[in-house]
Amino acid sequence: MKKMMKWTAPAVLTAALLAPITAGAAYSDSVNVKKIASYTSAAADEDGGVAEIVKYHAKSNSFYVINGKNQKIDIVSLEKGTLAKKKEIHIPSLVNSDTFTYGDVTSISIHGDHIAAAVQHEDYSKNGVMIVMDLNGNLLHTYETGVQPDMLTYSADGHYLLSANEGEPRMGLKNGVDPEGSITIVDTTTDTVKNVKFTDESVIADDVHIRTGTAATDLEPEYIALSGDGTTAYVTLQENNAVAAVNFTAASIESVRSLGYKDHSKEANALDAARDGKIHIETLPVLGVYMPDAISAVTIDGEDYLLTANEGDATEWEEFVNVADFKDWKENLADSSMKNSTAYDKLEVLTDLGTEAIYTLGGRSFSIWKADTLEQVFDSGSDFEKITAERLPKYFNWSNDDDVMDKRSAKKGPEPEEIKTGMIDGKLVAMIGLERIGGVMTYDISNPENPVFLNYTNTRDFNDKIAGDVAPEGFDFISAENSPTKKPVLLVANEVSGTVSALEYRGTNSIGKKGYVQGFNDGTFRPDQKVTRGELSAMMADNLDVKGTGSPFKDVPAGSRFADSIAAITDEGLLSGYSNGHFGPTHSLTRAQFAAIVDRYMTNTCENAAISSYCSADEEIVKYSDVKDSYWASNAIQSVSSAGFMNGYGNGEFRPDRTVTRAEAVKVLHKVFNRETSSANNATFKDVEADHWAFKEIQSAVN
Repeated sequence: MKKMMKWTAPAVLTAALLAPITAGAAYSDSVNVKKIASYTSAAADEDGGVAEIVKYHAKSNSFYVINGKNQKIDIVSLEKGTLAKKKEIHIPSLVNSDTFTYGDVTSISIHGDHIAAAVQHEDYSKNGVMIVMDLNGNLLHTYETGVQPDMLTYSADGHYLLSANEGEPRMGLKNGVDPEGSITIVDTTTDTVKNVKFTDESVIADDVHIRTGTAATDLEPEYIALSGDGTTAYVTLQENNAVAAVNFTAASIESVRSLGYKDHSKEANALDAARDGKIHIETLPVLGVYMPDAISAVTIDGEDYLLTANEGDATEWEEFVNVADFKDWKENLADSSMKNSTAYDKLEVLTDLGTEAIYTLGGRSFSIWKADTLEQVFDSGSDFEKITAERLPKYFNWSNDDDVMDKRSAKKGPEPEEIKTGMIDGKLVAMIGLERIGGVMTYDISNPENPVFLNYTNTRDFNDKIAGDVAPEGFDFISAENSPTKKPVLLVANEVSGTVSALEYRGTNSIGKKGYVQGFNDGTFRPDQKVTRGELSAMMADNLDVKGTGSPFKDVPAGSRFADSIAAITDEGLLSGYSNGHFGPTHSLTRAQFAAIVDRYMTNTCENAAISSYCSADEEIVKYSDVKDSYWASNAIQSVSSAGFMNGYGNGEFRPDRTVTRAEAVKVLHKVFNRETSSANNATFKDVEADHWAFKEIQSAVN
């Protein structure tokens, strides 16, 4: 039996963190997100590579997902529920020849009815290929790329196909080679292929960090985002903490600029840098090196911006290593208040940026930059660690392959990996995947200088080391007009769990904003009237902003008063019909039945939005003299009572068989929906005076 309480912040949180978390306003979810479908490509693998990059094809309502471990691309139909594979494409059989041997498939892109994939050679020092296939995986074209193509993308019009070729020295520098990084640009109308390298050092800013050798060999292209006007490719050079601008129509590199450093001594940039089994987010004299992996380009009010997921990445190729634990490096520092402390001995630091400061990997954030100058206009600061500390305190800074709390604090924290943008309810939003603890952060970026947090959803199962959806690696955003559910959907490829999850964005929460109950035409509210199952369906559907079409129940004909609401709520799994195929829309509800519905609603919300305050807390449960442990709704009654949603009576009874009134239903739902109490009086009822025990809640529910 689960025990319930309202969650409060752990005492170990610093004062700077505690204020915004206990206030609860800054990080509350204002958009509903629910996992509606799941696909498993293969068994989980702690080393990753099982489900990496996913792309959706709207015309066939299918997605394509890479499985590098099994050397394949799976084709899967998108629908609700557990998904099954339609077909798989075995990549080695398409590329192996007398002159080429398959090494890895790393990326895919879709334009029209063509699927492009990037394939690396088995020999890390040899050129890779891009292959173009039809929707069934039949090979149409093969193009040679530079060394180690890691990401590829079509231009919006399909005229160009580009790949970022990393060229990593995977056998080190003494006994291996350091291939040149490059960008391959294919003109698909002429099949012309150009390979652009970083040989013109005049376009490389002086503050770009070159680790060893020349820029041509040291710069390692990671990820590409294309400008809205279809002329510029922005390429992350992760290990160099830089972004290159490439004119891909002219096949020339225009600039390479450094992203600079993040000052963690500022309160907004506080971090947990100590692996001590506690949540301790604090300011420190440390500089974060952004080192973004994924990048996205958007145009807002005529201005071009770049969004980066600031992951961080060390260089560790044989004898070429630029990272160490702080305890092994601090003696090299000129001066630091951290030198005399052992608390940060496990902190991972970079060793090739000098000794005047402490440099850590990644920004633990996402950033927005002006595309033409790389001036930073926004950084999410310490949001990601604060939000995960609030929502998942028991699993704070978990890794993606074990179950040790706080393990990643001394490394890169939640480790932002992927970032995509899309339109939700008329707002331009950014969605960021956290590779380690898991989950997706969503922000409204309509104002790029002042983004607003909208939602954090984590569909990982923390009951095991690797369960549920673990290690988001690649996203694909499906707009509402292209979605089979007619709502925006984010496909998330999780490379450790080997799963693809479909997250549906169900609109803005109506908390404190939208009415979910109405009065009657005669000007009354009828607070003491019994609430019916049909009415309750409408209240919940309106608050969740979910809609259904048609009802499967014999006693709920299409077009009847509550038909669409009942269809939506039963689809959500919050209410169910009777065994005889009826729903009973006019039936009243007992307090026990209402408690079971509320408990199901809250559990559903917890499981799909990682709200731990209801599902994870552990405290003494409430007992009632008239509710035995064997009673069918005992668990639900105890859960909603402990959470403070429903109360018993002064004599210690719950009265489970008592009928719920409209006023009581609104009073409880006011708490469940976390609505602000309205002080407005623009909805007056003849039978609800200002001193009525549920007056404020009714006002809030109607307005």
